[in-house]
Amino acid sequence: MKNTNQEDKLLLLIILTQWIAEQTDIVYSKIASIANQENVNLSNIVKVTIYVTNFDNIESLRATLFKHYGSALPASSLVQVDRLFSPDLKIEVEAIIAVE
Repeated sequence: MKNTNQEDKLLLLIILTQWIAEQTDIVYSKIASIANQENVNLSNIVKVTIYVTNFDNIESLRATLFKHYGSALPASSLVQVDRLFSPDLKIEVEAIIAVE
């Protein structure tokens, strides 16, 4: 049985949603590791600029970000770009962390 265009689009959206969540988790794990080296944590993030290649999976991105931020929401900008450094990347994050 052949998939319709609608089914193909839905499958692609599911895959993109998973990728954005997974990549966001990886990025924030790396940011947390850097913060921990300075004896701070993600609650010390004061500003982030997030670059994504697709806004279609924004709800998954938001859910993943709230999981990492908790109640400590930093100032943020979200920018859609055509592509990032590697074609496999769906997200890039620049973070400014306050340290003592």
